[in-house]
Amino acid sequence: MFGRLAATAAAPAAPSAARWSAAAARCSAVVFLGVAPVCLFAFLVTTLRHHPSDFTTFWDSGRAVLHGRSPYPSPQSLPAHPDPKTFAPFVYPPVAAVAMLPLSLLPFGVAIVVFLLVDLAAVALALRLLGVTDWRCYGAAFCSAPVFASAGVGAISPLLLLGVAAAWRYRDHAVRAGLLVAYVATAKLFLWPVWLWLVRTRRFAAAAVAAGAAVAGVLGAWAAIGFAGLHDYPALLGRLTRLVGPESYSPYALGRSLGLGGTTAQSAAYLAGAAAIALAAWRLSGDRRLLTAALGVSLLMTPILWPHYLVVLYVPIALARRRFSPLWLAPLAFWIDVSGWTSGSPARIAALLALTAATIGMALQRQSGRDELPVEQ
Repeated sequence: MFGRLAATAAAPAAPSAARWSAAAARCSAVVFLGVAPVCLFAFLVTTLRHHPSDFTTFWDSGRAVLHGRSPYPSPQSLPAHPDPKTFAPFVYPPVAAVAMLPLSLLPFGVAIVVFLLVDLAAVALALRLLGVTDWRCYGAAFCSAPVFASAGVGAISPLLLLGVAAAWRYRDHAVRAGLLVAYVATAKLFLWPVWLWLVRTRRFAAAAVAAGAAVAGVLGAWAAIGFAGLHDYPALLGRLTRLVGPESYSPYALGRSLGLGGTTAQSAAYLAGAAAIALAAWRLSGDRRLLTAALGVSLLMTPILWPHYLVVLYVPIALARRRFSPLWLAPLAFWIDVSGWTSGSPARIAALLALTAATIGMALQRQSGRDELPVEQ
């Protein structure tokens, strides 16, 4: 009898504890995935205007084009020992400089806030194009180190994320997909393997559009600045790789930190990338997995890899899980090291590369056997 009475008295406690647990989980989600991102980016808005950033270089490049000057420094003018806090020469293809013309018409303080808002909107729109509707996924993305780093330095990485996401959404529309892939590949050269995704999935018309648009866009933009810097551009890229590549988080940087010469380290990265391309073409199938592999190869082969480049990982994550899951929290691990240059530390470089490989691997595993998202016609 006493046992039954005790059980009866304790019965209401279980539902009450469950309700409290659910309420605590909801509250934690709101604080972590809602309030925290707002606070992080409020901090950015108040501090970004007073610190050097990549956007300063972009804004200056647009101003140079506006006034008929070359946005490119000569290779000989680059310092032998660059300062990591201020060293940010314009080394992008001229398409990026021409694209910055509208913002270069604004005062710098206004332009940088506008660009910050554009970056944030690009992340949100990219996730929406990938079919993500769960607000917790957006909160997790905005809390992540790659997105924060992108906005914090005024990088164009969120715009590249948007371009890749849009290319996925319109992947069976040859002109749209081709133009979008041309845009991401010419805005940031390391993303050229995305073009191979079009070829491997037999979207030959889109691949042809992408190749033609890339050549036309680069030549047209260079013509707009009188082909200034064209002759020295390969030397500029090579010198930049030698100066800052070993300070980044790339496989090339890892090779240099382990004592390899520059040519050997870059050759090893290219060979690894070629092997990854061959393996993906042989073993993988399906749009999702092949696009994920193309992005992985892009990160593997680039000689310069900064944390904000990793914002493109939200494409494979979203393709694997459109609703919130532990996979969405994987990029939070990149907060272990977003301090900038690595000073050639093999441990720091290897840690970030391992986290990147793990994220791609988890996304590939979860994409296996999944149905494709609807294609926008």
